[in-house]
Amino acid sequence: MPTLALISRDSNLYQELVRTLEGTAWSVEWLGPEAVDDSEIHQEVVVLDAAHPEMEAWRTHRGKPVLLIVAEDRPVGLNEVVDDLLFRPARQEELLVRLERLRARTPLNDLRRQHAKTFASMAPGIVVVGPDLTMVFANPRSYEIVGHREETISSDDLRRVVSLEDLPRVRDALSEKQYPRGMDIELVRRDGTKIICSSSFAPLIGAEDHTVISFEDVTDLRETERELIKTMEFLESLIDASVDAIIATDMEQRVVLFNPSAERISGRHVSDVLGHVKLEDLLGRSSSELVTQRLLAADHGGEGRLEPTMLDLIDLHGARIPVQLSASLIYEHGEPSAIVLIFADLRDRIRVEERLAEAQKKLAFTEEQGVLAELAGTAAHELNQPLTSMMAYAELLLRQSEPGSTGAKTAGVLIREAERMAEIVRKIGKITRYETTAYVGHQKIFDLDRAADASNDPGAKS
Repeated sequence: MPTLALISRDSNLYQELVRTLEGTAWSVEWLGPEAVDDSEIHQEVVVLDAAHPEMEAWRTHRGKPVLLIVAEDRPVGLNEVVDDLLFRPARQEELLVRLERLRARTPLNDLRRQHAKTFASMAPGIVVVGPDLTMVFANPRSYEIVGHREETISSDDLRRVVSLEDLPRVRDALSEKQYPRGMDIELVRRDGTKIICSSSFAPLIGAEDHTVISFEDVTDLRETERELIKTMEFLESLIDASVDAIIATDMEQRVVLFNPSAERISGRHVSDVLGHVKLEDLLGRSSSELVTQRLLAADHGGEGRLEPTMLDLIDLHGARIPVQLSASLIYEHGEPSAIVLIFADLRDRIRVEERLAEAQKKLAFTEEQGVLAELAGTAAHELNQPLTSMMAYAELLLRQSEPGSTGAKTAGVLIREAERMAEIVRKIGKITRYETTAYVGHQKIFDLDRAADASNDPGAKS
């Protein structure tokens, strides 16, 4: 049997309500004036006498519906706990309608009545959705977010505001009594534009078939996140594609970034380096201290920067690899937070420089050989003319002298030595390379025989 609780000092009002409800399912319990602050009211409906001197001070925290009984000749003053009012004397039919309506009140009515001001001041949009996906309540912020008016949003269902792509996720969550937090949902505004909202779901206490959804527009935030992710992925690809080794450490010099080129040059795998290897393990203690000191000084590229410097990188097996290193400090809020180092492997460059130096040396030697050959040819040509004349005069002197005479012997010596000189000139004319032989002590002299023989040997090497 439904019961109403009467809070009044007027016994006549109690008798009046008893007579009016006689023959109905309702009964009346008179709580008397002391029940104004009673927290144990268990009746379905509370009837409050407007003439009660403490009526304005009465508050309820139990969510009980309140019917105010007002005399027709008195002004009506409603406070925030009153749900309905009735003028005395009350007719049975009218009183029953009001009592049944108050008794059938849902938790959603409590939500509107008790928390409307709170919800109105909240930054997120808040809607209450029934089991048929109809939005039965919405706060003002939700109108702004989805671009609807109050009278239209509260009469629509979620299918009008949730995009077709995300509607199945929302429907499944509601049907399976799942209450996700921070789920991104794409909503369609009244003008057709789409926005992304971060939404959280919760059951409506006392009416668990209804769901409270709070949401806020995060479209700009998600766009910024996408741009940041895109930029980060681009920078990561750029670092990974670099032919130079790129390494980053924290201010305790623990490695926090190690790109593929650093793996290739050092022979270390990134999984073995990150969080386990320090800068001094890669450079040696003295070199790592040198890098740190120069980064903090202003004489090597500016404070926080280190201009290219030749150092050795220690590989996995302890071997030293010549590299060119440049470095810089990364600052956050004006304080250094990380060190970025770029290494260029110099081994190939050094090998190329060595080969170039060798080629230049050979080229210089070849040029010297060419000059020597030209000089030898010129000398041979110039010596042949006076030598020919000398031999001719010696032979003339030999013919004019008596056999066995001193003049004949002298002429013979001149001819023999001239022929010897002619052989030397011939060898000089064949010189194409520089060959020496040991002489007295540590001195060396030109070896004509080897130089001349080498010119006749096509397989000779310089």
